Amino acid sequence: MPHVNRLDASSGADDLHFLDDQGQDDGSKPLCWRLFIVDDEPDVHRATTFALTGVNILGRPIEFLHAYSADEATKILKTESNIAIILLDVVMEREDAGLNLVRTIRNDLKLLDVRIILRTGQPGYAPEIETIHDFDINDYKTKSELTRTKLYATVTAAVRAYEQIRALDELAYYDRLSSLPNRNRFITLIDDQLARDGCSDSVMAILDIDDFSEVNDALGHQQGDRLLQAVSQRMKTSLSDDVVIARIGSDTFGLMGSAVSIDPVLLLKLFRQPFSVLNDSMIVTATVGLVRLADVKGSGQEAIKDANIALKRAKKSRRGSYVVYSVDMGIEIRERVRLLQSLRSAVETERLFVVYQPQINLDNGQVVGMEALLRWRNDDGSFVPPDRFIPLAEASGLIIAIGDWVLRMACHELIRLQAMGLPGLRMSVNVSQIQFRHPEFLAKLNTALVDTGINPKHLELEITESVAMEDPDFILETLALIKGMGISIAIDDFGTGYSSLSHLRQLPVDRLKIDRAFVNELNSAVLGGHIASMVIELGRNLKMTVIAEGIEDENQAKILREMGCHEGQGYLYAKPMPAPELKDWLRARDTSR
Repeated sequence: MPHVNRLDASSGADDLHFLDDQGQDDGSKPLCWRLFIVDDEPDVHRATTFALTGVNILGRPIEFLHAYSADEATKILKTESNIAIILLDVVMEREDAGLNLVRTIRNDLKLLDVRIILRTGQPGYAPEIETIHDFDINDYKTKSELTRTKLYATVTAAVRAYEQIRALDELAYYDRLSSLPNRNRFITLIDDQLARDGCSDSVMAILDIDDFSEVNDALGHQQGDRLLQAVSQRMKTSLSDDVVIARIGSDTFGLMGSAVSIDPVLLLKLFRQPFSVLNDSMIVTATVGLVRLADVKGSGQEAIKDANIALKRAKKSRRGSYVVYSVDMGIEIRERVRLLQSLRSAVETERLFVVYQPQINLDNGQVVGMEALLRWRNDDGSFVPPDRFIPLAEASGLIIAIGDWVLRMACHELIRLQAMGLPGLRMSVNVSQIQFRHPEFLAKLNTALVDTGINPKHLELEITESVAMEDPDFILETLALIKGMGISIAIDDFGTGYSSLSHLRQLPVDRLKIDRAFVNELNSAVLGGHIASMVIELGRNLKMTVIAEGIEDENQAKILREMGCHEGQGYLYAKPMPAPELKDWLRARDTSR
């Protein structure tokens, strides 16, 4: 009967104890610890192999690899994997060959898991304390002190350390749910690919399951987890072996491979068939963003960032589709980041300011109010268009503070205008969707009324049609509370959305505002202002005041009056003006009358 050697570590002698081999009956190769002996003395190889042959450590035998120089060891380490222990001679072809090999292993080959035991036949060549301090090694022994028992004990301690590191690596670099590499590991693999030559054909993709949160909400997190496992399994079995698959987010997967292997059309095709999850047949779609690694300027983090940009572009255009990253997308994103930084600076340095555009009664030409509008002027005197910075302020959350500031500025200005003998003027202030849905919006609104002392009946809040039609119950309740404060409500850009007339009838709205695009159509022989006419008729039927914006010439004003539009604003009457100019304009207008 064959035998394997096992050392009794509790014994003080160098005895070998023998046990019957309980090898595997199926003839397959058992799991083992790979031990790499690197030494220029053949006798050391023979002695080490003899001492440890047949020894089981933590239930596994040892497999030996051999190299007789640091250069030979480096070549082997580049091709072999899963080496647990390296028994490394300090002095070989060069006096510092062993220590330099440690640097190569850790810094160049990035083999951080393997445990290294330094051995030297020349005690004192490399001071033990300094060497252990300066190098990532497990132990440093003279060859003479490594008797069989001590060699076994040293190797066993190194194996335990290796196993613990690998276990930590599993937690740090692998996703427990899918058993796939996680984000950290995926970034490392991308970095490795970027560092290699010939990655021109390589592609990295981010695949995001659409509306996954709704699956969790409707069916529970356990069913959501099973769906993720089903998705990862289908990708593993369907994609070629050269594709790296990772789970890099809750419902997001990363993929890396050749352009042929990561074909976005084929990726999306994987989602055409339902996923069998327990007793359910679940149909989900996915959206994909891709980047060619040859186009990546930087690290794996940059590659993921670029693919995410493409993914967001795909999500925005059409879910269930894909977009390939282009340099232009990166330029656009960097410009947005630069603009956001400038916007934060503009807030801090007061380069944002409010202008006011008068609103006119179309029948008698009287000024009935004004709209407060936000402007941004750079240090060089140029202006940043509102349609560029307002969406950015909303996306960043800056609009909350900016909106509150604009509201207060407008209220203070109305108080000053009323002190001029214009008591009936109305101040109209735009409220963004982000502001409107903020949990403290109503409290901030009430505080502004109290702090400025404005009469609420002279304040009007403008919300867009898309906001008015969103979440009907919430909108209706919030608008009712605003109306309860005595503030009037206007729907801005009316006609650009898809309003439900039944919902519109329920809203406590005072004024409909015709978008300037439909006012421009009044001068068109083809379009002829049909939508403006319909909005005016709708407003009159619902007992709402209708105001048109963007009136540029007398012909437009005339047509609007004939259609029955009540009010208007635009360059025909006055451009948006800072407060001092507005006061001068009002005085001049009053004098002329």
